[in-house]
Amino acid sequence: MQANIGLLYLVTAGIFFLVLFASFWLDGSTSKRHGMSWVIVLVGSLFWGIVLPLAVAERLRKLLSQRVLARRSLPFSRF
Repeated sequence: MQANIGLLYLVTAGIFFLVLFASFWLDGSTSKRHGMSWVIVLVGSLFWGIVLPLAVAERLRKLLSQRVLARRSLPFSRF
């Protein structure tokens, strides 16, 4: 049972690494020669169980704040 959980964790970490790596590689603003960037990709994929919920929460926070600002800027807003 523990081996199955460990295998599931590693498979998910591998998938998360592929997503992070693809995002990192396609990002033109990040230097591919900067060592710390590669460390962030590796550490982020190993600790995906912590990183993923934090990243989703941050995206949701930004999305909601943009919607609130857009609502306030409407000329006939009731808020």
